[in-house]
Amino acid sequence: MNPVSLLTMVFALAFINMLMGTVSLKTFLSGTHSINSPIDLQNFAALVRRHMIQALLQLVFLLAGMVLGIYILASGQAGLLLILALNGSILVAANLGKKLEKQARQLPVSDPQLQESYQAICTSWINKPFPDF
Repeated sequence: MNPVSLLTMVFALAFINMLMGTVSLKTFLSGTHSINSPIDLQNFAALVRRHMIQALLQLVFLLAGMVLGIYILASGQAGLLLILALNGSILVAANLGKKLEKQARQLPVSDPQLQESYQAICTSWINKPFPDF
């Protein structure tokens, strides 16, 4: 497999990974408008765990894409336009997903006891690479 094909495959995998995360967020938000029970909180925690793991996988894809992109540019196998187009598509899709993440972190919580756990999950989601809940 030549480097340009490999780069395209890496970015396709990154796009699929991002799409899966976005769809799971949309699905969760369409069925859950607030955290009203321990089950809602458990479902939210499961979503966040998956999302955090997908974010780490995305990092691997994008780092591989960066290294391949630099190699391809340096060896003259493709132009800058291809690299910018692949990165631009990921950037646009990521911005759409960020809005959903923000919505998920701003859900109303009816029970004060659940509120503390919900906030801890949200804080971990933003500040830590691995789920600790």
